[in-house]
Amino acid sequence: MSANPRLGYVKGERLPVACPVDASTTAIVVGDMLTLGTAGYVQQLAAGDIPYGVAMDPCAVPSADGALSVLVDISKEVIYRYVPDTGSVTAGLLFTTMDTGGPQSINIDATTDNSVRCVGVDVAANTLLIKLA
Repeated sequence: MSANPRLGYVKGERLPVACPVDASTTAIVVGDMLTLGTAGYVQQLAAGDIPYGVAMDPCAVPSADGALSVLVDISKEVIYRYVPDTGSVTAGLLFTTMDTGGPQSINIDATTDNSVRCVGVDVAANTLLIKLA
């Protein structure tokens, strides 16, 4: 999977941190939301995971936990653009919280974790502007 140039970072001051990568991850691309793996290393997040940051560079799957690192934006002030995992966005999503749908998508129908906050909606492009909560 390659990074979609219309998704990911939009604006804001980034706070980059180099983080060791979990060997159980799939390959990470720029703009993937990341979470913590079982060993405490970062990995590409799955639907419903809590995002701890967003990949600023790509990373292959390491041969062992921590064998590779990835630059991660951990700022809570940066705005990102993502698509819904299913369905279409509506203006009513503005300023609501929701869950992750995958490494580059938002579950607009779930509020179990409330891990992202919507700060903009583009109905025509079917995208959301979000901040990590």
